[in-house]
Amino acid sequence: MKKLKLKICATCKEEKPLTSFGRNRQAPGGLHYYCKTCAALRQRAWATSNPAKIREAKDRYLSRIRGQNAGADPYQ
Repeated sequence: MKKLKLKICATCKEEKPLTSFGRNRQAPGGLHYYCKTCAALRQRAWATSNPAKIREAKDRYLSRIRGQNAGADPYQ
């Protein structure tokens, strides 16, 4: 019989299967402390409270990508 491994989320304090947690190589168990649902909620809350940082990161990304593709032939 295969035993289902569980982990407790640091935010919601619910016991969930390991598949509910994202990977984090720096954590002792190799998984994030928060379940994917709670992590998404935390990320969304941070993004809504920091729109300038989001815009700045997006602009940096787009300028880098456009610079890489500047000389590329799109039809090749």
